[in-house]
Amino acid sequence: MFVERVILLSLGFFLVSRFFTEKLRLLPKWVDVLDMPVVVALIVLGFLLRPSLGSLASEEDRRVARLSFLLLLAVALSVLANADRVFMPAVVLFTLGFAGGPLLFLALSRWIRYTEAFVHMLRRFLLGLLILNLLVVLVWDMPAFFAYADPDKLSGTFGNNAYQFSFFLALAAGLLLGLGEARALARPLVIALQVGLFVLYYLLQFRAGFVFFLLAYGVMLVALYGRRVLRGVVLSGIAVFVSFFLIDAALEELAGRSEQRFTDYTSRAARGDLGYGDLLLLLANPADYLHYAKFQAFPATLRMLWEHPWAFLVGVGPGNYVSRAYYTFSVEFSSTELKGKGVGGIVQQLFGVSKPWATEFSQQYLGSLPRDIAFGSYLFASPYSSYLAPLAEVGILGAIAVFGLYGYMVRHSFRLVRWACERAPSALPMATAALIGSVYLFGLGFLDNWWEVTRVVFPMWLLFWAAKTGVALQESELDAEALVEEPATEAVEAEQ
Repeated sequence: MFVERVILLSLGFFLVSRFFTEKLRLLPKWVDVLDMPVVVALIVLGFLLRPSLGSLASEEDRRVARLSFLLLLAVALSVLANADRVFMPAVVLFTLGFAGGPLLFLALSRWIRYTEAFVHMLRRFLLGLLILNLLVVLVWDMPAFFAYADPDKLSGTFGNNAYQFSFFLALAAGLLLGLGEARALARPLVIALQVGLFVLYYLLQFRAGFVFFLLAYGVMLVALYGRRVLRGVVLSGIAVFVSFFLIDAALEELAGRSEQRFTDYTSRAARGDLGYGDLLLLLANPADYLHYAKFQAFPATLRMLWEHPWAFLVGVGPGNYVSRAYYTFSVEFSSTELKGKGVGGIVQQLFGVSKPWATEFSQQYLGSLPRDIAFGSYLFASPYSSYLAPLAEVGILGAIAVFGLYGYMVRHSFRLVRWACERAPSALPMATAALIGSVYLFGLGFLDNWWEVTRVVFPMWLLFWAAKTGVALQESELDAEALVEEPATEAVEAEQ
């Protein structure tokens, strides 16, 4: 169990390290990038030292292996075709961001020997992490939230990144609901905790992500209870959606909307307005916002591919256009406001980069896009998206591989929940957590470069591996019991 414990301890450390580096400031910032070399070591050692273990016997492993190979092939071809214009640190970051999670999934099949014990350990670990995060929110974050009226203060153990905390809240919601269905937690407690997680998500003010959170939650409910609840899920989703706006308006009214001292957007949280009503404006007039960079980046990229047909096949080079790798060495490098956030500055120091990286393609096709702030957020002003990066930077093969990997994760997680409902209820918690997490992550890929955020994709692929393994173990036990019972039944019938 040594390897299994090391993997869980490593995961646990990286999911709480930013609390110590960014909030308490007890550890140096370079600690936050250690997850990348540790995972790379697990992947490399898993394939080199244990070539005979976990021989890709399952269909899940084979599917992920084929798509991962296709992605790595696309990266290699793109690097060769763009050898004179690629920036190797950005290539490494791009490859690790997009391929690291799937390769970790495959490495786990080689490293983990005590699969059943590991799955149970991971479930207990996630519950412990949830308790720890709730304690941090209550003791540390809430006082700061009320003192500064800043929703970014609500981030648990995820440092200064409340949006990454929202992803963990989604996983926790799925895990708790699965525990309730598996009769491992009392229903009243599960319902109370679900309400608490929804309230906490509401306070995060992640309005764009909230739509995908509701969608992911609804998909999870349909997987659990079947299509018969589809109408109820839709109506409940609409009710929750509207109730957030009503709560927002009520809080704003109670705080005294007429007070003239609250004139700018950044003061809205102080008067109880968390901005969810802005979503109604967006839904009522979607065409009014299509001129922003977030949406114009798609036709701009198509124009780039049309004018340079070869880029459709091999891309303009990994880390050269609109990926998180490009963002790290270009925007984060040149922006004094962003230097203290995330790990971009540490990554730049790690690779010894002394000046911003910029490419002609990104500047020509994306540089002139409108970067206006909408609803007090830079979301619409940002062209960065995991939906665009693979096609633009490594070509059609890379896009097929990336969308194939995350699409397969979503589809198979849905099947895992259905199978667990029918045959393996004890595996439900991991399956429901994997489903809501994968759907939520798939949606977030449109908003930003979420598929390259290692603190999100590494735990997600580990959870997906645990979910498919847990269901497979339960099915194997049931099949073994059936084989034992069948001869006994035949013997009884023969005696009769």
